[in-house]
Amino acid sequence: MLAWAIAGAVATVVALLVSEQAATIAAVIGVAVALWSARQVAGLTIAKRDFERQDSPPRRAFVVLMHDPNPRAVRPLLAVWEERPAAGERLPKPRSVWRCDDELDELESSPGHIEVHEAWLDTGRRSWSKPRWVRGDEGIAVPHRRSLFGRWYVNTSLRRDRPEEARPLTIEDPHRLPATGEELELGGSLMGSVAWRLVFLAALTAVILVLD
Repeated sequence: MLAWAIAGAVATVVALLVSEQAATIAAVIGVAVALWSARQVAGLTIAKRDFERQDSPPRRAFVVLMHDPNPRAVRPLLAVWEERPAAGERLPKPRSVWRCDDELDELESSPGHIEVHEAWLDTGRRSWSKPRWVRGDEGIAVPHRRSLFGRWYVNTSLRRDRPEEARPLTIEDPHRLPATGEELELGGSLMGSVAWRLVFLAALTAVILVLD
């Protein structure tokens, strides 16, 4: 959210050199996307609070954080299996699939080079509750919502993949280590985030000006 706010402010100032109309367009877009990203911030904040409070014990599961090859999709898909998938064979249809935060991508892999990770999966009050966080040895994923046709889509996208043995989980159950004070790190490169957002705002502003 901060990255969008900074990019919007910079884009507005630069657009003033072109015209007041360009500056207005950049400002409106910047405010809109900053407000939209507040929902993402809320999801990450809840996930961080859940992880640190540890109200419910996590369970082991096997996951794939798949980069969505659809160019119109931004967020990756998290596929979850209860049982360990057999190495060198086609993956079975996942039990559940979730759209995840797009900036936490340590676990991410692409169709054709897919990686399976054993991970701690947060559990809610009900069997169908959304996991607030997923943690493997290689990193963290934060689900945002269930993917409506995700099971079919992931199964179709990965039909040619024959992944190796799942990367094992070696870290302890965070629910059993309340005295560690461990925190869920959700930060990223602010300057890198501002840079691509600034390019996006500049390009969108230019397109709107041309079409106006």
